[in-house]
Amino acid sequence: MTAVLEVRGLRKNYGDRAALDGVDLEVNAGEVVAVIGPSGSGKSTLVRCVHQLEEIDDGAMYLDGELLGRKRTGTQLRVLPEKAIAAQRRRMGMVFQQFNLFPHRTVLQNIIDPPVLVHGTPRAEATARAEELLAKMGLSDHAAKYPRQLSGGQQQRVAIARAMATRPRIMLFDEPTSALDPELVDEVLKVVRDLAAAGLTMVLVTHEMAFARDVADRVVFMEAGRVVESGPHLFTDPKTPRLREFLERFSR
Repeated sequence: MTAVLEVRGLRKNYGDRAALDGVDLEVNAGEVVAVIGPSGSGKSTLVRCVHQLEEIDDGAMYLDGELLGRKRTGTQLRVLPEKAIAAQRRRMGMVFQQFNLFPHRTVLQNIIDPPVLVHGTPRAEATARAEELLAKMGLSDHAAKYPRQLSGGQQQRVAIARAMATRPRIMLFDEPTSALDPELVDEVLKVVRDLAAAGLTMVLVTHEMAFARDVADRVVFMEAGRVVESGPHLFTDPKTPRLREFLERFSR
């Protein structure tokens, strides 16, 4: 299989605290990798670093073999200019805990703006893509509405459509249901489930254990900024006492 994303020895510190302490991760084309773990384990920091929203302290990240955020000059690594980092970031889609929609733009405009304004996609092409995505999200009737007129679940589905509008190489989800009321969670998870079934490459940070078990090809368990255990077996045959203890909380 072809690796879309490679993370090697990733380290990120906040003062004296190591948020990421030598994390390795590889995501292959068409693979869905769920990242689970207790609060403060480094899950969100990991995907934020991959999307280059946080500057790393050590290690390396590669997207389709291209070094992210840095350029190798001889034996030295130099930080890329912001314009080059932004170009790399555009090849990834990111869905946050909060919806981050523009309140003064309609649903359709929120989805069209990134490909048109950032990627230079012709407006007609971007509009057709947005309408296609809204249909997949079950939101065709809401294209002319503003975010304030939608439920939280609907807003998050719009945020997913916006991230998909630029046809990203990989999608990063940072606990996309954590800000939702419980009754709205399932509608967002259904969308993510459909994307997984369609073969989209994804890294999914989630606290929805049953969803991670059912959808992910591989699960990564993190604690204290480190990968404790990784593989397809985590829910059926956890190897470490710490993971067994963690999963027992969700089976009671």
